[in-house]
Amino acid sequence: MKKLFAAIVVLAMLVSMCAVVSYANTHFQIDGAYLTNDSDPVLSRSQPWVPVEGEKDVAAGSAAGDLGSIYGLGFSYFHIQGWWGDDDDDYTDIGYQFNDGEITWGQIQVQPELAAAAGFKYCARYNVTLPIQEGSVDVKFYKMVGDKASVIHTISYVNEEPTGTVFERKSIGNNDASPANAVWLNEDGEYFAVKFTTTGEIGGVEFSYWASNPDTGTGPRGSVKIEFYAFDTNADTTLSKAPVYAQNFDWIGDNNPALSFQFEDKLAAGTYILQVTIFGETATGVDKETAYIVFPDAVGDVDDSKFEFINTNDHNVNITLFGADNISNDAYFAANPADGAAPSDGTPATPDTGDSVMVIFALVAVLALAATVVLKKRSF
Repeated sequence: MKKLFAAIVVLAMLVSMCAVVSYANTHFQIDGAYLTNDSDPVLSRSQPWVPVEGEKDVAAGSAAGDLGSIYGLGFSYFHIQGWWGDDDDDYTDIGYQFNDGEITWGQIQVQPELAAAAGFKYCARYNVTLPIQEGSVDVKFYKMVGDKASVIHTISYVNEEPTGTVFERKSIGNNDASPANAVWLNEDGEYFAVKFTTTGEIGGVEFSYWASNPDTGTGPRGSVKIEFYAFDTNADTTLSKAPVYAQNFDWIGDNNPALSFQFEDKLAAGTYILQVTIFGETATGVDKETAYIVFPDAVGDVDDSKFEFINTNDHNVNITLFGADNISNDAYFAANPADGAAPSDGTPATPDTGDSVMVIFALVAVLALAATVVLKKRSF
């Protein structure tokens, strides 16, 4: 039944997925975003929306509106492309601006058939490669309606030497972008989990996802619970204890809102099991649709000694944690201890995180209802 359900909705999701930022009656679609030293990927490659080896994929951060610190990464350009859909205004141009400087117009690429395919009244592509600026930078994207310019999306980054600990994204694999190769949660109480070990603090968590969407008729909105457990002895013992962090998350559609949180109280370095569980599922509508959420497979070099996945049907889930920027992605994740390796006094295998209540705040993208996170595949 689950495979049949998956097959029915895969086609609809393939039409709509990529990193997305949505507002009422508007849609800022990001087909690809990455840091590069190629001054014009559109001319040099057949798929300019896909980063090549040696480039840094920043689609998730672009959709969330924050790339964090990019200081010292060795890149000269930021490439981003996608499309802007609008039911409210017949806009005549798209432009960009660094901080409060001049707006550079002429970025619109009219494609009449795109509006019908995307389901918006007005729709056109943008495709820009921007030189990376120094300091704290806001890249603002504008639309022009008549003689009035208004901001449709902002992406921030910091390109200066940090003065303290800076947390950046540490990913488990790369995003597969195919719902057919993903982990599906669509039954109340269904979950997946992953055991991992970090060498530095955990400052937050981020996922990209597909999900049921009442506005497109693919099912009702739903909820999941995200929990971090300090590892103790084995998975059964660990998951029987209270989590050191738990947060509910509600969605209304694909990557809407952004599933991206930064913790005010960081988790100490150590071994954890991260579990994601769907709950509160309801059957609604004529066809009795059910809520579902789908997490992309992690592709690339996923080290089995560092990541132990549970309930994923042999898939690896693409997960991003926030860790200190002075630790490389490979060094941030360490080999997991074997089962039974908990300290003899029975305390968790991670340092004590204290008794204080963990408070989180959503990234700016969530507070602005800018939905996000990350796929490299074009929608149309």
